Amino acid sequence: MTIEYKVQDKVAWATLNRPEALNALNDEHLTGLLEVVDKVRNDAGVHVLVISGTGRAFSVGGDIKEMHGSTDEQFHVTANYYQRLTQELRALDKPVIAALNGLTLGGGLEVACMCDVRVAAASAKLGLPDAPLGFSPTGGLTFLLQRIIGFGRSLHMALDAEPVSAAEAERIGLVTRVTADEDFLADTHAFAAKVASWSRGGMARTKAAFYGASEASFEDTLALEARFDLECFQSAETRQALADFVESRKKK
Repeated sequence: MTIEYKVQDKVAWATLNRPEALNALNDEHLTGLLEVVDKVRNDAGVHVLVISGTGRAFSVGGDIKEMHGSTDEQFHVTANYYQRLTQELRALDKPVIAALNGLTLGGGLEVACMCDVRVAAASAKLGLPDAPLGFSPTGGLTFLLQRIIGFGRSLHMALDAEPVSAAEAERIGLVTRVTADEDFLADTHAFAAKVASWSRGGMARTKAAFYGASEASFEDTLALEARFDLECFQSAETRQALADFVESRKKK
């Protein structure tokens, strides 16, 4: 099984499970992730998706051995899976967390950047080793990465091709939390479960609002925020949360 899938506390965990190859991504991985997104989208009991890896790597990127033997047509098919995956993850109306348990390189970093939030184990290393092989990034990375860490740092990572430590990745904003290796899974689960406990509608609109604002004018962003805020206010979940809050204050 190249991807392990389980649901716990409203959190779906999709774990890349090819540790002997450092979770190098092949077509089976990529189509499996697309199937996971579809499953999460249609499961009302899942509020958050976490993507992680088994062993020493989140993923070291595309499978070079398979790539070397590919025809132009086969390579195009694989590349298209990356493009589809980034579109599907961005459109998913549930938060997606990349839990970077180890090496996160090339296509692995592309998948990480497709996710909404990235957290990392202290031993993780992140990088873009495409340049020595003569490749340029795909999966929307040139769009996504510069919106995460800025144009200059993004291009520097691509040109330099050297991985950065988890601590450096946190410093530049590429990841938002770094946890000791031995605490990483528990910490990630606690964070994901916390997000999963919030209103589904509120989280869906928060994600959509942030992505919309990243590409819209200030005026359009204000209009979108106003619409989403009213929709949240009108939802049964929010009305109940407000009532619960008022009631809890009465008891103090």
